[in-house]
Parts: sequence; structure tokens; C-alpha cells
Amino acid sequence: MLEQLQHAYEKSLRNLVFVDFLNKKVISRGGLRGLEIELSKEIACRKDLITAINYHFKNGDFDLGIELIDALSKRADYIKRLDAQVKAHRRNKLSEIASRFEKISVVSRNANPS
Repeated sequence: MLEQLQHAYEKSLRNLVFVDFLNKKVISRGGLRGLEIELSKEIACRKDLITAINYHFKNGDFDLGIELIDALSKRADYIKRLDAQVKAHRRNKLSEIASRFEKISVVSRNANPS
């Protein structure tokens, strides 16, 4: 039953559409924005798992609670990888912007101050 619920939850997360109502457009899934959306979905999933673990331990269903803890540790590893990807993507974007500024120099390096 737990596998069926996890499968349904993952499927529903894939079918989510994020809409920017202010700019009247659908937010894309690719690039940095897509990674950030995936990361926020995983963090929400982690919070749901923690809530479910607390619920099952409170009700004495320790086997299911332990099974959910294993699922939570897998999700935590995935969140760490996603977070590293987001940071790497931002770092690459920043270095790309910096290299553009280097190419478009406003002041010449050989300018004579006199």
C-alpha cells in the first residue's frame, strides 16, 4: 500500500503545473527554474513524510514508521543532490555573467590617467 501511495504521490507531483499569475504564464520546468521547482517539491514531500512518520509512531504503527524513515533518508539524499545542482547552476550562471562583463569593458585597461 505504501508503494502505491508513493507512486501516486510522485505521479501527481509530475503533473503539477506552476503558474505565474502576475505575468500570466506557465513557469517552465527546464534550467535553474526547473531545478528550483523540483527542489521545493522535494522539500514539501520531505515535510509530508515527517508528518506521516510522527502520525504512525504516535498511533503505534512502528513498522510503517520505520519504513517511512527509510524513504525519508532516500529523499534527503536526493534533496542534497538537487541542492548541489542548483548551487552549481547558479555558480555557472554567475561566472557566465562575469565573463560577459569582462568582455564588455567600459574603461580601457590601457587608459592613460593624464
